[in-house]
Amino acid sequence: MEENKRENEKYMIIIKNKNILKYVHIALIILGAIFVLLSNFHTSIWFDESYSVGIASHSIQEIWSIGSNDVHPVLYYIILHFVGLFTGNSILSYRLISSVCIIVLAILGFTHIRKDFGEKVGIIFSFLVLFMPVVLAYSGEIRMYTMAMLFVTIMAIYAYRIYKSGVSNKNWVIFTIFSLASCYTHYYALAAAFVINIALFLYFLINNIKQKN
Repeated sequence: MEENKRENEKYMIIIKNKNILKYVHIALIILGAIFVLLSNFHTSIWFDESYSVGIASHSIQEIWSIGSNDVHPVLYYIILHFVGLFTGNSILSYRLISSVCIIVLAILGFTHIRKDFGEKVGIIFSFLVLFMPVVLAYSGEIRMYTMAMLFVTIMAIYAYRIYKSGVSNKNWVIFTIFSLASCYTHYYALAAAFVINIALFLYFLINNIKQKN
């Protein structure tokens, strides 16, 4: 009886600590989101941002045509185009796209990283996403960098889940969608998608050979 009581007490302490970490994580994301959003409230733009705005002001067909001669893929410009249609080409709305990508990325620390790697890793992930200086610089820019970070991270998360759990239609569909989205957002994201897809392919190839042998 005494041993069972001690085990129950330990279990309750663990649950309590997990709940505390969960609330800390939520508070961190809320405070970090406010911090990130503060960088959006100005109207000055630099050359690369003006280039993004300029391309987004064209039709989808023209964006695709211009993009064929650009170093970056066109998905970001197309998304920017549709946001501009609904917001009257608001500079603030364009900036918010980058900030929203960072905030969603931080939320992944709570919804995905925490579940796959534990409470502490999830908190550290969200903290670094929201408070690293380089991320804060990109979160207020009208460029595709934060969107590329978000898409590559989702792709990597589901590649890991495929590796851990094997065949899952949901995991494969999400992995495929964000692999393609990464490829069409930035050439660095394209390189990351190539490496992750090759790594996953090699894993299944080697695993298949081992099973046959």
